[in-house]
Amino acid sequence: METKAKILVAFSATSIHKKMAMQALDLAARDKADLIILSVRDMNIAEKVARLTHDLGFLGEKVVERLEVDINADREEVISKRLARLEKEAEKRGISFETIRVKGPFVESVVEVVQRYNVDTILVEKRAKIVDDLKKNAPCKVIAVVE
Repeated sequence: METKAKILVAFSATSIHKKMAMQALDLAARDKADLIILSVRDMNIAEKVARLTHDLGFLGEKVVERLEVDINADREEVISKRLARLEKEAEKRGISFETIRVKGPFVESVVEVVQRYNVDTILVEKRAKIVDDLKKNAPCKVIAVVE
């Protein structure tokens, strides 16, 4: 019995680009492959902004705490909306998909998901260091998409 190919499209934080999403959908449809949509929150921007604001000392402690909560909520809403659009398009095209959301270092998170799901191909935004690291560490084809 032949297994279906698995294509992973990996997004970092809120950089869910339409071109990369469409290319992943087109490839999955063409190859009749399963699509894994991976959203990796590489660094916690909210914590960094709150820490910087706190270190500068121009806002009170409670304001800084609230700022971190608000930033996280806003980012979560943006990510959820963008992923929902991609999922809706996959459903419309009849593509089998799974969405995974993780927090952690981008390359390590992608490689872990690739290994866990036996992924055949990764689509990722073209950033030299990330693409090079994935090509070195992921046991599958890596396609760098220019946005």
